Amino acid sequence: MDTEGPQNEEPVTAENIPRWPANAGREEAVRVLDPEAADAFYVPFFSSLSFNTHGHNMTDPATEGDRKLQVEIMDMLHHSKYWQRSGGRDHVIPMTHPNAFRFLRQELNASILIVADFGRYPRSLSTLSKDIVAPYVHVVDTYTNDTAEDPYESRKTLLFFRGSTVRKDEGKVRANLEKILLGQEHVRYERGRPTTHAIQASTEGMRSSKFCLHPAGDTPSSCRLFDAIVSHCVPVVVSDKIELPFEDEIDYTQCSLFFSDSEALQPGFLIEKLSQFPKEKWLEMWRNLKNISHHFEFQFPPAKGDAVDMLWRQLRRKLPGVQLALHRSHRLRVPDWWRRR
Repeated sequence: MDTEGPQNEEPVTAENIPRWPANAGREEAVRVLDPEAADAFYVPFFSSLSFNTHGHNMTDPATEGDRKLQVEIMDMLHHSKYWQRSGGRDHVIPMTHPNAFRFLRQELNASILIVADFGRYPRSLSTLSKDIVAPYVHVVDTYTNDTAEDPYESRKTLLFFRGSTVRKDEGKVRANLEKILLGQEHVRYERGRPTTHAIQASTEGMRSSKFCLHPAGDTPSSCRLFDAIVSHCVPVVVSDKIELPFEDEIDYTQCSLFFSDSEALQPGFLIEKLSQFPKEKWLEMWRNLKNISHHFEFQFPPAKGDAVDMLWRQLRRKLPGVQLALHRSHRLRVPDWWRRR
């Protein structure tokens, strides 16, 4: 495996980005240098980083830098014969921030997008059938020595949440949950910002809790869900529109609990359900979390079954549909009649 590239402490730039291993002994993805041999084209434009770097507050004049980068990348793609050949259908573009590529995103509606969820993306741009849902990078460290003799009894807190309670859109449920849960016995519902101290507090809180609450944020998902998974704290998901990564391989009902907004906002409902949850069932979910947590680790070089490997596996399963659409588009002489039905 090719491990050549900058050391971890060096910032990664366009000039020193590590080379992708040509073949790491896995079946999911092999990089080829001949574009004629490629099944798909990965476009390494980090649109979320561009948004966060250039005018994050949306009205700053610096957003012009983000717009110019988008114009430049689309100009490059439009001049590529491989983009022209497929209309971008076989091009893979990371777009995990809800405001990423916001100026020209409609030009990507045929491409395979790597998204965190579908918040703020119109259906004309992004769909579950076309795109790939990626996990957030977890913020807390993975709980590698979770070996308590009785993990259920060792976790004294019933339900834990720490984070911002003032959010937009679906995330307004957080403030309403705070009114219901704050001060409840065996519940820790704490406000916090992502500082070093807060991350340490979240790590301790998740590792000492049976259940970890995951309400929607500004969009349906957040890193909190994946923090809970790698902490082996059974996630309690309150998010009506959430979509999850790798769900064709992982049955999240075997390691998580799901409640609608309306259910969770009934006073006493969540606490009653969690207090009565059978210990043996919780232990089963805890074991399942330990078994799947490696799927949510981002590493370089990637390892078999980690998040990067799983994402390439998802892409491989999208490719037959891409080829079907591409081949049909070559022979159609009228607009696709299926879309008019």
